[in-house]
Amino acid sequence: MIKLKINKALILIIVLIFNSMVLTGCWNYKEINELAIAAGVAVDKNADDTVHLTIEVVNISGGAKTTTYEPKFVESDGDTFFEAVRKAITKDGRKIFWSHAKVAIVSEELAREGILKYLDFLFRDAETREDSWLLISREKTAGEILQSKGMLKPIVSYQIDDTMRSQKSISRFPFIQLYEFFDRVFYKQVSAILPAVQLIEQHGEKTPQVGGTAIFKRDKLVGFLDEEDTEGVLWLRDEIKGGIVILKNVSGTKDKVTLEIFKSKCKITPVMQAGVLKMKVEVDLDAGIGEIMGSADYISSPGKQKLIKVAEEQIEKNIEKVYTLVRDKYNADVFGFGRRIEMKMPAAWNQIKGEWDDFFADLEIEVAVNLKIRGSATTRIPLKVGE
Repeated sequence: MIKLKINKALILIIVLIFNSMVLTGCWNYKEINELAIAAGVAVDKNADDTVHLTIEVVNISGGAKTTTYEPKFVESDGDTFFEAVRKAITKDGRKIFWSHAKVAIVSEELAREGILKYLDFLFRDAETREDSWLLISREKTAGEILQSKGMLKPIVSYQIDDTMRSQKSISRFPFIQLYEFFDRVFYKQVSAILPAVQLIEQHGEKTPQVGGTAIFKRDKLVGFLDEEDTEGVLWLRDEIKGGIVILKNVSGTKDKVTLEIFKSKCKITPVMQAGVLKMKVEVDLDAGIGEIMGSADYISSPGKQKLIKVAEEQIEKNIEKVYTLVRDKYNADVFGFGRRIEMKMPAAWNQIKGEWDDFFADLEIEVAVNLKIRGSATTRIPLKVGE
């Protein structure tokens, strides 16, 4: 028995020594000053068809007590994205580290040509993140977006990342990550969308602003929607999670009422009516009165019902208008109607899937909005000037 205990103890010691040799440290560990940490990248094309990258690198300076983060830009050219990445080493002297990159911005020119071949590296490389944001520049180049001035953060890519994560409070651009875009493009019956970004001037400086939608057919950009029309697209994609609805000229007055969205659910069902396939759209919406710019009573039951009717009609018209615009101008099923027909009515889908673009061009929708107003913030009465 004593000999057995000694053998067990000896084995345990050997295992511990072996683990301490094998498991301590990282096999590919590098000092932070040996890496150029990429925050984001902009992709453009040169006149000779080579790829031009603008890489925003985080430059860290200071000591243990005070550390500052400033952007540094590395520009590089290559026949391919990968070659441009490797040639960037000759500009900065360090290998680009992609694991912390938040944003990739592609120029409109490249997106109209076909975006996939320029993004293969981001999808394939082991260091890049599939949950990073992909945006389309509305400026002449994508590089000038990254090289602009961040208003809230010095690193523009991180400012854009914060904006994207606040999307549910705005509902003025789509919430799309890199892997989601590839998923849509690979499913040929569905058209992909991406958020758009442009420069605006604030306090004499140009700064990026995310807003609106880039519409794709397969992997090619075909056009843009503004922020107002983007809201209609998000309703139909069941991607409204918050934000506001502004009602203007309520009931023939000059009053403006702002509703804050608490909860939204859009149910889309393919239905056959008199031998014609249609899409039935039902939106259930919970909201509260966030602001009243006027003196009319929208708080009492009769006033609230009037407000509900106005809001339901406005949202229905917005959805119908945007659907008709996207269908007739771009013939792009960015709403995923084809997938819904395939899941709910597979027999009908098998008959039309080969000519889905032609079928979609004539597809009609029926929209019904059901709004519940659950509160009026902290004030239960309309504000009026005292008499």
